[in-house]
Amino acid sequence: MITRQLRKIESMIAGAKWIGENVQIHGVSIDSRTVVQGNLYIPIIGPNSNGHDYINGAIQNGAVATLWKKDQPNPPQDIPTIFVEDTLIALQQLAASYRNQLKQATFIGITGSNGKTSTKDILHQVLSTRFKTKKTIGNYNNHIGVPLTLLSLDEDVEMAVIEMGMDHLLEIAFLSDMVKPDIAMIMNIGSAHLETMGTLENIAQAKCEIVTGLKKDGVLVVNGDDDLLLKETKRHSCKQLTFGEKSSNQLYLTSFHQGESSLQFTASNSNSMFALSLIGRHQAINCLAVMQVAHLLHLSEADIQTGFRQVQLTTQRNEVKRFGSVTIINDTYKSNPESIKAAIQTLESLPNRKRKIFVMGDMVDLGEQAVALHKQIGTYIAEANIDMVLGSGDLTFHTITSIQERDTSPQADFFLEEEKLIETIIVLAKEPCTILLKASRSLQFDKVVEAIEKRLMK
Repeated sequence: MITRQLRKIESMIAGAKWIGENVQIHGVSIDSRTVVQGNLYIPIIGPNSNGHDYINGAIQNGAVATLWKKDQPNPPQDIPTIFVEDTLIALQQLAASYRNQLKQATFIGITGSNGKTSTKDILHQVLSTRFKTKKTIGNYNNHIGVPLTLLSLDEDVEMAVIEMGMDHLLEIAFLSDMVKPDIAMIMNIGSAHLETMGTLENIAQAKCEIVTGLKKDGVLVVNGDDDLLLKETKRHSCKQLTFGEKSSNQLYLTSFHQGESSLQFTASNSNSMFALSLIGRHQAINCLAVMQVAHLLHLSEADIQTGFRQVQLTTQRNEVKRFGSVTIINDTYKSNPESIKAAIQTLESLPNRKRKIFVMGDMVDLGEQAVALHKQIGTYIAEANIDMVLGSGDLTFHTITSIQERDTSPQADFFLEEEKLIETIIVLAKEPCTILLKASRSLQFDKVVEAIEKRLMK
């Protein structure tokens, strides 16, 4: 984490003025509740709260200094203070300056509509076999999370894997300028954020903004299966490496096998079989992207194999738990048409020993196309080789209706009440089955999963 005296912190923020003792800070926090001894507290003004109001709590928890927006009243008198024009901008400037001082580290930036967090986790584990490696904290991938991640890096870090998200054009450009990646990765483009972005072309343009801060000799690793994405990346002159399923890619999948809780695959550049305790063909594709980066950084095949065996994903992303003969797959962090198709393909690919049940909640941020896309995904699910579909949510109603309209579809039921959905799942779980739950995070399906797991453990 950043460790600097206040005199140095002041010099890293434009227009800052420091008052008080020249103490040394150890790390930063924007939340008074998570402050630990030695932190610099950075109060952020948000839509629903003002961090300046919680300065006393920050001091009680161990803050030794604070930033302070110049126009905010009642600055603290008992700890040193750095006055700034805007605390959020100051946080971002501090992070950018600190990143520039980490000259020995290699920075890898990751973006994409789907798979960036899983890829971040896999890449972190592979790089950790040889290097001191740090990655984005949780899902801290926006204009606040990225600077906090940068400031959490130790000065002797060798590899930094930084996830970048977006809702609008120029957001990733801003983050890329801050991170200045040596290697940039674009996993794919999809329908996520259609509500704010309007078209897939705009989303492709936004994802390609990651090259904005890419070093002059940097490399872009890109999913070569996506024609729209490739069309956009061709506008950029940086060195590019592709991965995917198509044999036209520089690295492509040559075989894939799905077990009940693990996968195996082979790739075009090796005769070896690679194995991970993950599920889903899409995870094998994510691994190909990781392998391209690993090759750039001169890791051996043995290093890659070791890293793959040790991977643990961030929660709510294809998280597998077993309760006797019942398997629960929690994929409730994010949902859009592309990720639902990947989830269905995953469920289909599992061994056929148990009944396969898909539980769906709404996909969000799809704008004017929301209803149409929910109907379209219903048509896709209706043709899937699974046994049952359960749905909840205003938009998912259209998905379930679309499935029910087809004679050859799996059984599909819609639930207005969450409790009835849970009770139905518990009844179904009396027989051996695999239940995959998929929804956008705002649907809070993680609470549904938690309720089901508690009942199954009784």
